[in-house]
Amino acid sequence: MARWHALILFLAAAVGAAEPVTLRIGFFPNLTHAPALAARQLEREGQAWYASRLPAGVQVEWRAYNAGPSAVEALFAGSIDATFIGPSPLLTGYVRTRGEGLRLLAPIAQGGNALVVRKGLGLKTAADFRGRRIATPQLGNTQDVDARVWLRSGGLRVKTGPGGDVSVLPMANPELVMLFSKGDVDAAWTVEPWVSRLTSEFGGEVLVERPDAFVTVLAASSKSLAQSARRDALVAFTRATLALRDRLVAEPELQLRLVRAGLAAETKSAPPAEALIRSALGRIRLVAPAADAAVRRRGLAEALGQSLRDSVESGILPATLPVDPLLENLVDDPAR
Repeated sequence: MARWHALILFLAAAVGAAEPVTLRIGFFPNLTHAPALAARQLEREGQAWYASRLPAGVQVEWRAYNAGPSAVEALFAGSIDATFIGPSPLLTGYVRTRGEGLRLLAPIAQGGNALVVRKGLGLKTAADFRGRRIATPQLGNTQDVDARVWLRSGGLRVKTGPGGDVSVLPMANPELVMLFSKGDVDAAWTVEPWVSRLTSEFGGEVLVERPDAFVTVLAASSKSLAQSARRDALVAFTRATLALRDRLVAEPELQLRLVRAGLAAETKSAPPAEALIRSALGRIRLVAPAADAAVRRRGLAEALGQSLRDSVESGILPATLPVDPLLENLVDDPAR
C-alpha cells in the first residue's frame, strides 16, 4: 500500500512539474534589432541575459533571417514562436490570416530606415526616379513598402523588376550593398548598419529618412500564445527584452560594443568600424513606453494603421483590417 501511495505522489509531482519550453526566436543581423544582437553577444561572453529572467525550464533558441517576410513564413510554419520584425510584413501576415495569425508583444525601435542615393545622379524628388533602379531588402518588407509608397507619391508606376516608370528590386542586404557599390542600382532603401555602409564606404547620401517611424517590433504567432506554458514564457521573454532595452539605452557604450561584436559574429566577418556603428546607432531610437498605457496603445494603433494603409496603397495588400486585435497581447513595460 505504501508503495502505491509513493507511486501516486510521484505521478502527481510529475504531472504538476513545468514542462521544458524552448522558445524559438527570429531576428535579423540589423542594428534595428539591437536587443537581439546584444543578447546573442552576451551569450557568447557567458552572460546569458535571459537565463535568470525566464521561468524554470525555458530556453531560447535563435534563428536568423534576412528580412520580415521570411520570418513571417517561419511563424506560420511553426519554425519559430516569435520574432523581431518590421511592421509591414507583420501586417501582411495579420491580413493574410484575417486578423488571427499574429500578435504584437512590444515595440522595439524607431528610425534607422532611409533611402540612400548615389551622388551625382541629380535624384532629389520621387519624380526624379523615372527610369531608375532602387534596391530593397525583400519584397513586402518595411523598407520595400516605404519605397513603393514614396515613389507613387511622385506619380510613378512602380514595378518589381523591369517595366513601369521605376524598378524596385528586392534582394538580400549584402547583395544590395554590392550592386550599389558597382553602380548597378541607383539607390537603396534599407536599414542600419547598411545605410551607414552605403554612405561612408560607397559614396551614397541619404535622401529620405523616417526617424520617428516604427522600424522593429517583437511579435508572436497566435498559435504559440494559445499554449499556456509557451505564452507565459513569451511574456517573460518580452519583459526581459524590454529590461535589456533599458540597459542598452542607459549604457550606450555597452550597446556599441555588444552590437558591433554581435554583427561581426552573425556575418562571420571582421567587426565593422567603430565610427560606422556609432553613426548608425545615432539614427536608431530604442522605444521607451509612454507613461500612460492608453497613450502608448493609441500611438501604436495609429502607426500600424498608417503602415497598413501604406501596404494597401503600394499594392502589397488587398484591404485593411482593424488593428486593435493585433495589440491584445501587448506586454506592459516591467518598470510600470
